[in-house]
Amino acid sequence: MRKYLEADREKIIKILVDSFKGNKSVDFVVRKTEKGRKVLMEYSLENCLENGEVFVSDSGNSCALIKYSDQKSKPFKLWVWDLKLALQGIGIPRIPQVLKRESSIEETQPKEPFLYVWFIGVDPESQGKGEGTNLMKSILNMAEARNLPVCLETSTERNFKWYEELGFSVYSSSNQFGFLFNFYRKDLI
Repeated sequence: MRKYLEADREKIIKILVDSFKGNKSVDFVVRKTEKGRKVLMEYSLENCLENGEVFVSDSGNSCALIKYSDQKSKPFKLWVWDLKLALQGIGIPRIPQVLKRESSIEETQPKEPFLYVWFIGVDPESQGKGEGTNLMKSILNMAEARNLPVCLETSTERNFKWYEELGFSVYSSSNQFGFLFNFYRKDLI
């Protein structure tokens, strides 16, 4: 695993857009549109570059966007990205629903500092070949070195078992938005 380079931008966006096609939670936010997914992933990348880190697998076929819960910098450029996401990704009529969803997630997340895996994506042609597992193990090692638990959420049912095999436990679940949404945590301390 290596840190993000600006030259990775387009490939990372493509991996995330393609790997999150059909994801119930992402679809809820961006109305099942590829354009919406692209704007969401661009927004998420910018946010993680400011408040976390972005990693790429050695093969370049997977990536992870992580945030640190105790970093919440909001420079002007992120306000611009908020506006772009609202107008081009979410749509003005859906903003209250999406804000309710985000508030629900934040209320459920732990109050102490943690490493948040916001998105981990594997190019669809490389899925099932250990790409995601290797990337996640590197992230877990990094979190352990920093004495931070790792948290994430997913609505992708096929990934529930994968996270559990990696040692994550469900600490909360929700059906509030019309689909099962599991909150996972792994303590490494």
